[in-house]
Amino acid sequence: MMSKSRYDVLGIGGPIIDQILPVSHEYMESIPGEIGGMMPVNYETLISIIQESGSKPIPVLGGSARNMINGMARLGERCAFCGKIGSDELSHFYTSSLKAKSIIPLLIHSSTPTAQVLALVTPDGQRTFRTFLGASMEMRGEDLDPAIFEHVRLVHIEGYALYNGDLVERAMSYAQKAGAKVSFDLASFEIARSFRETILSLLDQYVDIVFANELESKALTGFDEEEAAGYLGGLCEVGIVLMGPQGCWVRKGRTKVHCPAYPVQPLDTTGAGDLFASGFLHAYLQGFSIEECAHYGAIAGRAVVQVMGAEIPHEHWEDIYRQLKKQLP
Repeated sequence: MMSKSRYDVLGIGGPIIDQILPVSHEYMESIPGEIGGMMPVNYETLISIIQESGSKPIPVLGGSARNMINGMARLGERCAFCGKIGSDELSHFYTSSLKAKSIIPLLIHSSTPTAQVLALVTPDGQRTFRTFLGASMEMRGEDLDPAIFEHVRLVHIEGYALYNGDLVERAMSYAQKAGAKVSFDLASFEIARSFRETILSLLDQYVDIVFANELESKALTGFDEEEAAGYLGGLCEVGIVLMGPQGCWVRKGRTKVHCPAYPVQPLDTTGAGDLFASGFLHAYLQGFSIEECAHYGAIAGRAVVQVMGAEIPHEHWEDIYRQLKKQLP
């Protein structure tokens, strides 16, 4: 049945400009906070980290939910993205870039500067995030218009939005009332640790599909990857635990399977989980099996780790489409 909305998939999260910064392992040791995680910083600290690195950042459109939505748009879904953004030059760049990718911008403007995320990438491809939340931090549940959820098939929300007060629960409630599926990405182990009880409650009440990596699932459940997938799949319709090159565990109903990743030498793992979610959710909306969904996710995730940042170049997508059509191993 064709949706009456202009879009079938709605992403909710922070409109962010990613600043991809290649750094050495030695320099990472001098950066405050845990390596491999995400930590908010003020604007002055962000600039200081860039300047002291001696490297020049590569600016690209970012934000976890936006990355996922962008992947789904490239896979043929009709998509929209909602968040709060500044009224500065970066906001114009962000909005025009969404439109250029056929993503409908449902953005709320603020006088606070547009958010930026500094992605520090070491030679082995590991990424560490230092985030200036800017205007994205100001969005609350009261900013949401219930009408944007009408006739939508899927609403995807990033875990970072838990910093925005009641935004996540309000969005999930509107989505559920509108009859949309709700997918949720835990985003980071710090978030899983800090909002543990809130997340468990949201999963039980609203979420249909949850994505977590091994660190996030451990922080949330205390279990190893296989057990965590089983636990999450008991709370939600589908629970997915990603393990990078070791593949993923997926549980739906009484079925729990391990699905492989595909071999690749990563250049930058930024956006790997987001693009996995793009492929998985696109296939899920088509009614595919969880093995097929994980195959789609693995192909999209493998493609993005071979480039810097979460933006897969246009010329790479034809190869992705061909890979998606191949039979499972």
